[in-house]
Amino acid sequence: MSARIRFVLLGSGAVRNNPRRGGPAQILVVDDHVLMFDCGRSACTGLARAGVPAETVDRLLLTHLHFDHVTDVPYFVFVGWNNGRARPLRVYGPTGTAQFVERIVRPPFEQDITSRVGHGKDASLLDPDVVDVAAQGVVVEERGYRVSTIFTEHAGMPSLAYRVDVGDRRVVITGDGPPSPALTDFCRDSDLLVSECSGTAEFLAAQPWGAWHTNPQTLAAMATEANVQRVVIKHLVMEDITGDPRDSVRMGDAIREGYGGEVLVGEDGLSVDIT
Repeated sequence: MSARIRFVLLGSGAVRNNPRRGGPAQILVVDDHVLMFDCGRSACTGLARAGVPAETVDRLLLTHLHFDHVTDVPYFVFVGWNNGRARPLRVYGPTGTAQFVERIVRPPFEQDITSRVGHGKDASLLDPDVVDVAAQGVVVEERGYRVSTIFTEHAGMPSLAYRVDVGDRRVVITGDGPPSPALTDFCRDSDLLVSECSGTAEFLAAQPWGAWHTNPQTLAAMATEANVQRVVIKHLVMEDITGDPRDSVRMGDAIREGYGGEVLVGEDGLSVDIT
């Protein structure tokens, strides 16, 4: 019997505090096992809305350490510990992730930890096992799926994209950054590509950080070249700055002009079954 695979976009936004869009976060559910990718603002609220208790998630994979992608990490770690995480939490991420987690969990919360240990919590169950991904390739292979990584360009910092292969089905989840030949090859024949699309080419050209990101035309070209079946766009920055939520819809339309597969404009809670 084939595995059941479901993708849920927990947060479709980015840095700005958009009340309609949480920060970058998503899950991929393979049968009953949850893989979580990034952990931005309101990620745990998104988990709850998706019916997934935080304490049941034991694999967190970070694309990079910009704050909008990781700001909910301490809450995710602590609420899982407080609620009785059933299995040890393992966190994967680019070089620097182990240091980030070490600094963000125990030092700021010494009083909290002491208080909870004094009331019966086991502090040995708090600390995640962290893997700094220093070489691209397969990082996880278990439970019938395989997770691979590739290094991507983004703002001069260590950054990863992830690919999950389950039998003959394939899902790619990017962080931030423009397409490249290597990323195109990494996405080849994917059933689902979940990619940032931060703004139009014109909009990004006017931003000092615009070269760090993807626009509809470059995404459409990559998805076409890679023979991707379906695209979900996320990290929808443009509407935060223009104030017009229709900008995200128009970006979806622009992608469709250059790509023949299905395009879904991300919304918090968007769920996609991969069959």
